[in-house]
Amino acid sequence: MRHERRSGALTHVLELLLVTKVTKVAEEACEAGALYRHSKGWGSDGPVTATTRQAQHEMCAAIMDGLVALYRLCPDDDAAQLWADYLTYGYERALRENTEAA
Repeated sequence: MRHERRSGALTHVLELLLVTKVTKVAEEACEAGALYRHSKGWGSDGPVTATTRQAQHEMCAAIMDGLVALYRLCPDDDAAQLWADYLTYGYERALRENTEAA
């Protein structure tokens, strides 16, 4: 986000740059997955070449990019409420699905 803000882009261009952070989320999440694989020695050559902490940090970067994009998609400053509602929805859905599966 700091790179986009430092760019000096016009407001509408800056908004577009910040909303498109969602593409960065996928990239960061894939990197987190790859780092996790390598932290377990599951890479193509077998040796451990990353740490779990590196994978965790990469996942945090993915989440942060997603939250930045969500914030930009919520012009009425309701991103926090939208996120809280979604977490509640996900929790309730998981409870339902786990109950149905039992």
